[in-house]
Amino acid sequence: MSDALDTAPPLLPIASGARVRTAIGALLRQHPGRVAGVAVLFLAASALGIVMPACLGRIVDAVSSDAGSLTIAGWVIGAGAGAIGSAVVMLWAVRVLTALVQDMLARLREDVFTSAMRLPVSTVDDGESADLLSRLTGDVDAVAEAGGNVAPTLLSAAFAIAVSVVALTALDPWLALAGIASAPFYVLGTRAFLRRSRVVFREVRIREAARSQAVLEAVEGIDTLTAFNEQDHALARVSERAEASIRMQIEGVRVTNRLFRWINAGELVGLAAILGTGFLLQSAGAITVGMVTTAALLFHRLFGPVGQLIFGLDDIQRAAIGLARLVGVIDLAPAPSSAREGESDAASTASGGLEVRQVTFHYPTTGRGISDVNLHVPAGTTAALVGASGSGKSTLARVIAGHHPPTSGSVHLASTANAPYYLSQELHHFRGTIADNLRLVAPDASLDQMVAAVRAVGADWAVDALTAQSGGSNSSHEPAVPLDEGRIQQLAIARAFLADPAVVILDEATADVGLHHRDAVEKAITALRHGRTALLIAHRLQQAATAEQIVVFADGRPTQRGTHETLLAVDGLYRDAWTAQTPSAQNTTTRYPRQPSPSPETETP
Repeated sequence: MSDALDTAPPLLPIASGARVRTAIGALLRQHPGRVAGVAVLFLAASALGIVMPACLGRIVDAVSSDAGSLTIAGWVIGAGAGAIGSAVVMLWAVRVLTALVQDMLARLREDVFTSAMRLPVSTVDDGESADLLSRLTGDVDAVAEAGGNVAPTLLSAAFAIAVSVVALTALDPWLALAGIASAPFYVLGTRAFLRRSRVVFREVRIREAARSQAVLEAVEGIDTLTAFNEQDHALARVSERAEASIRMQIEGVRVTNRLFRWINAGELVGLAAILGTGFLLQSAGAITVGMVTTAALLFHRLFGPVGQLIFGLDDIQRAAIGLARLVGVIDLAPAPSSAREGESDAASTASGGLEVRQVTFHYPTTGRGISDVNLHVPAGTTAALVGASGSGKSTLARVIAGHHPPTSGSVHLASTANAPYYLSQELHHFRGTIADNLRLVAPDASLDQMVAAVRAVGADWAVDALTAQSGGSNSSHEPAVPLDEGRIQQLAIARAFLADPAVVILDEATADVGLHHRDAVEKAITALRHGRTALLIAHRLQQAATAEQIVVFADGRPTQRGTHETLLAVDGLYRDAWTAQTPSAQNTTTRYPRQPSPSPETETP
């Protein structure tokens, strides 16, 4: 299936240019005095910068008129003083500006990260997780680089250009008009660059995020992809997105090179026009050779600032796109209503366990999701959801957990006393002791209750640390215990024991646990499932085989349903995946007669 980015749906929102300007203005208004001080310092540095060209012109006239060495020495001293003064004030201005920018960036980072933490799961899942990751890393870095390095350069260039143009005009309006001959080249080149570069650099960031997403999905879902024989498609997807990203970056280089040609042409034409006009004016006696020299030096002084300003548009474009993407995260932060649509009331709850009735949910942006799903999990049993990445199994789990309200249909729980307990594959170890981590879900848990929980999940290694406290009342005295990924997940399962939910959802809870710890964690999960209604999202079919029912998902719908034995007895996705994932599966499956798989689902007898 083609995965061309040009036809891919948009990711998280990107703020408009007006919204970005508003955000920058709000940050600047928090420091009015410092902003004014920066402007004054840069203006003073630029004014001192024109002292040298003016003094050099005077030196030329003094030499031409034999004014004497004392006069020439005076102008030389003036040129040196102007250069030194300009450098000192410019350093002062850059220092003040850098401090201001860093404070503004710190505030922006705080706003972005705070907003990202407030984003609901449904909002993040509506795009691609790597898009948010790209914004919190690449875009923050791009804005920080532009603010810390590019902003001082561009601001000094802008002031230098403005002051030099005013000085050139004051020297002689005709020379200033001659210099304007370069303006069409700068304007046309810059307009062409801006028109194309904004699109190109925006696409570069989007394609980089899409490439990262494909890599993440391929790495994190390698077991599932291998089981369902979709690894070639995943690799092709990574390759396609990487090539698309490279092509767009090459296009960005081409756009920048075309701008270089326009700038060089403008410099050539402008300097030639000033020298030619100066020759005519000097021949007519309107100006001196020294004035022509000063004008040429002033125009030549513009080469650097104009180049910095225009070349810096590359970084400005990247920073602007980064800002737009970051402000998009900030604006998206207000969480939608957490009410669960379709949740049952007391009169319509399932007779036992968990029931899903005609549930449909699609992410508004990407269109991914599930359609018309029915599922009944009797109380005290486990249903395993299996399928390739993006098939809809995790989406259904999140709908049941209440992370996403269903678009249509309903979710019914036998017990409305507490929500389903959701345990994901991500490893979370919180600051503090083992007791602190356990009491996150049960603040009033006693020492005996915590010891019972860790023993239930096979985490006997934590008992000594807990009992070492005086009656379990002072967790700060708990001795340090080395925690690896397996132990961290065991503690997470122990927390679930303390929460004592009627329904537990295990979303690939062993995916990030190493092979050395997987058996211990799986035993802990088995203990947690005992006596509870459980929904198990499994990337390893050996886990799914222990469930009372298995539901195979593809394209947002259940395609097979049954026990492990009945699904192995028919030709279908589950049997193919089991054969691919289990080395000895070939011998196992030959015990079952080959039967055709009914459509759309294979049900248990």
